[in-house]
Amino acid sequence: MEKDPSGERKEVLDVVFADFDGVKLHMSNQNPEQRNIVTLSVAWKCVKDLLKNGGAEDIKAVYGNMVLAAPAEQGYDLSLQFDVDNPPGNREKFPETLSLLKRHLLAAPFKKVFQAAEKNQAHPILTIAYRDDEAIYIKGEPERVTVVFSIMFKDAGDQVYARIFLKEFEDGRKSISNAPSVAYSSKDAPGELKGVPGVKEGEGHGFVTWVLFLNHIKNADKTINTIQTFRNYLHYHIKCYKAWLNNRMRMKVEAFLQVLNRARPTDTGPKEKKTFSGKTHVRK
Repeated sequence: MEKDPSGERKEVLDVVFADFDGVKLHMSNQNPEQRNIVTLSVAWKCVKDLLKNGGAEDIKAVYGNMVLAAPAEQGYDLSLQFDVDNPPGNREKFPETLSLLKRHLLAAPFKKVFQAAEKNQAHPILTIAYRDDEAIYIKGEPERVTVVFSIMFKDAGDQVYARIFLKEFEDGRKSISNAPSVAYSSKDAPGELKGVPGVKEGEGHGFVTWVLFLNHIKNADKTINTIQTFRNYLHYHIKCYKAWLNNRMRMKVEAFLQVLNRARPTDTGPKEKKTFSGKTHVRK
């Protein structure tokens, strides 16, 4: 550690941490002469595609001069650099701004397609291959946007749970006005993805199709924040449902064991009794 002119100690920072969807982040202050200068780097397989589809402009608008010109830190796809003693913008909200780096990257193609749909224009399908064997497809049409999640289910049971869970979304739409349309299909891709290169189908693959309407498109930030986390939301509820089922099964087994224990006779040995005449009789 070393002291800066203000008397505060500057610790060596070198932390690697992870986010959902295979995102790896690295925060460090590698320059021993300037421990106040911190670099935040992100590695994600789809960063280059996101930057091409509006991400570069959006990241520049949010983070300004913090964005390091290419190349980024070795082994990473995008790097930000800032002075912790004099952070840009609102000092209190600065940590939150940094934490939203992944969100802003992934939001860019959604915003691009939303803007076209709001102008009553169509937009060709954008493919975001953000996970191994999984992708998000965004298609713009006049006044509506179709978003398709390709999801790989490693467990066949999870596919069944997903179908049941998403059926509740379909039923809920009947009672909720202005709700988006949702449909689920397994193995075979929906018609919106016909002719799209790289679509993976077959055993274990499921497709969730959302149709967003003008009221969702105009409320873009909230819609994007919600739909970005849909896959995590789905798998979270699948795991919760499996945990609930396992707990119910354990409780049922315990109840059956209690019934069996109560039914077991307590008398296990022969009893000796005497007859009226005084003779001993052993009851077996």
